[in-house]
Amino acid sequence: MFRRCFAVVAVVLALPACVIESGDLAAGGAVSASAARADDAKSPPALEVLTDELDAACAREPGPSRREQVCHRWRCEGRAGRAPVRFRGDAARCVAAAPDAEAVTRALRVLNAHRFLADLPPVAGEVAWTSAAQACALVAHANEKLSHTPPRDWRCWSEEAALASSLGLVANRSAPVSIGAFFEDPGNEETMVHRRWLLSEALTRVGIGTTDRYACVVVDGRGLDAGEGTERARAVEVDAAGDSEPPARGWAAWPPPGPVPIDVFAAQRLDEMGWTVQSDDDDLDAATATVSSSGRPLAARVTHLTPHLGSRSALRIVPDGWTTEPGRVYDVHVDGPRPLAFAIEPTDCE
Repeated sequence: MFRRCFAVVAVVLALPACVIESGDLAAGGAVSASAARADDAKSPPALEVLTDELDAACAREPGPSRREQVCHRWRCEGRAGRAPVRFRGDAARCVAAAPDAEAVTRALRVLNAHRFLADLPPVAGEVAWTSAAQACALVAHANEKLSHTPPRDWRCWSEEAALASSLGLVANRSAPVSIGAFFEDPGNEETMVHRRWLLSEALTRVGIGTTDRYACVVVDGRGLDAGEGTERARAVEVDAAGDSEPPARGWAAWPPPGPVPIDVFAAQRLDEMGWTVQSDDDDLDAATATVSSSGRPLAARVTHLTPHLGSRSALRIVPDGWTTEPGRVYDVHVDGPRPLAFAIEPTDCE
């Protein structure tokens, strides 16, 4: 893995700008790139098709409890990534075309469903970054490779694509499907950089480009906005499904506090890839963490993640010899500059 960092005068997310050369998201046991392409192209699995019953349930307002809201949001929006994506461009002629607008909206809904579970405010799609994000996705598609520093001899290379590649998260999946893969973050166990960027409290807008097989999610639009002193392009308004803007806590966790659908643990292999706690305010580099359930300590391997990649600092917690079960409560304590304590409640939403 190659890491490149560079000095920044003005950073959109108030974070040092580093990018990770992480290879494709098939690393670490995830589905292969070819399997991901086939998965994107076929119809959604039968269990994920909107049945009349589920359609009716999703049309109703969820109950007042946090569990009901979490389960409703995850069942009705978390699966939005599975529908196929249309690519109107032409990689052979290096024509990017505009991204599938419906796919961009679905990707935003999936991302904001994750942020809702994490009790973070939603993000919007930034129109000013779309062209560059689409150029980035086209380069990955045309070369069937992922890079944050695509060389000039790559097909369909452009300065715009190269800049967006350095400022974005790149995946060998269409944009709606890529969100879950970014949260899983295979191959990045020392950084969990994609997950940390998407859980940043400072993140307010993203630029999304997508073909039917590759995606680019720009999280830092430095150099892509309108000229200095001019008003930036308006962000695409996204139905936030009643999201409110919770006050900034200075930290975020995945899995997050409170009810979490047990499907998230399985889909993103969280017990294998690791739980994370990140902070933009506190230095967790010397912090320790423990996990317990019903008052009994549980063995866990705790490591400190590379700092300044999506958050100032972060911890990774990997269950050691046990797996998460629905119906149990897992208490996490982080002993650092500002002690943190929260309870994770894996929930069967069926």
